Amino acid sequence: MNKTYDTIVCGGSLAGSAAALTLARQGRTVAVFDKAAFPRSKLCGGLLTWKSVQILNALFGETPRSLDEAGILRHVSDRYSIRTFSADLADGKLSYPFHFIDRTALDARLLEHARRAGATVVEEAEVAGCNPDSGEVLLMNGETFRGKYVIGADGAHSVVRASFPEVDQRRMRRLTAATIEVKISARDFPVRVNAPILYIGFLDAGYGWVFPNGENVLLGICGLRDRDTHFAKLFRAYLDALGVAPAALSCQRGHPLPYGSYLHDPAHGRALLAGDAGGFVEPLFGEGIFYAMCTGMYAGRAVADALADGGDASAAYSERLHRMILPELNGSDRLRWCLFRAMRWFGAGVISRFIKLGAGPLGDMVHGKRSYNWLGKKTWDFPTSPV
Repeated sequence: MNKTYDTIVCGGSLAGSAAALTLARQGRTVAVFDKAAFPRSKLCGGLLTWKSVQILNALFGETPRSLDEAGILRHVSDRYSIRTFSADLADGKLSYPFHFIDRTALDARLLEHARRAGATVVEEAEVAGCNPDSGEVLLMNGETFRGKYVIGADGAHSVVRASFPEVDQRRMRRLTAATIEVKISARDFPVRVNAPILYIGFLDAGYGWVFPNGENVLLGICGLRDRDTHFAKLFRAYLDALGVAPAALSCQRGHPLPYGSYLHDPAHGRALLAGDAGGFVEPLFGEGIFYAMCTGMYAGRAVADALADGGDASAAYSERLHRMILPELNGSDRLRWCLFRAMRWFGAGVISRFIKLGAGPLGDMVHGKRSYNWLGKKTWDFPTSPV
């Protein structure tokens, strides 16, 4: 194996696939290292918003139809519900339906797109360390590779990010949510689930979800942890409130979710961070699929352009993030804390009144047709259809 590449991508999930595909299509040598063998199990609610569908089409050539034919699309719904354990706060219809997918299958399919475009994909190759100044990447087996650039797409516990001397790791941990999720058979849930349901009011900074997923239902909670929060007990109480019998559970798994920890300067030396590695998850509802693909694509574009013209990849990546992504995350974060504090002071009913004031624009904000930055019309810098 050639041990020197134009770019090394650490992590083969959505951000890594998007970055590798973008570079490979420009004729650049790119290697993707991931500790897993694909397809591998991936915890995720699997909800695609309008903007996620758009970028899947623009970058990967995938559509809801192609995902359905591949068995990846599991459910479609243009309805939603927001509840507490004692009351329905909002039930509405969206201008574009949510699409629910199997993340395990989607990740494997998108990584295959990168491989077919020419990227070298090395599975079961765990990254042990990175030198962002030299572009060296050390694998757990002792092998060392060098890239003119490194893109860290290696998740919330990013090894690449840990090599950045200026990142506030304590802040990253403080703003990382604890998440627990289970998948159960739809037959074992007390009622039929045809639309996504969010449960609020039982966490100061978090929520629970019930998502339809074909023959299954996905149940989970996430929230910022404090010293007095015991998430395993909280999750058990959540399942009890939903009427889910313990016998219906196979196993429950937890994973970290960046929840307001996004970086404003996710680059150091020759390395750039994308997806969860840079904390790029929308802080209100925890949407990460779109932001992983989009930041991965942006990182790949910045590196490809720098390799072509000798420009500054970090500056180009930062400029695009500050223009396209950070206004959304900043706006979502402001709204998140405003709503959570309002619920703490005035009760969960404030959410019902808030949604009634503008359900349509708010739904379009979640989908990415409008901006989290004061609901202005959002125009993305990749091709989108008018639907």
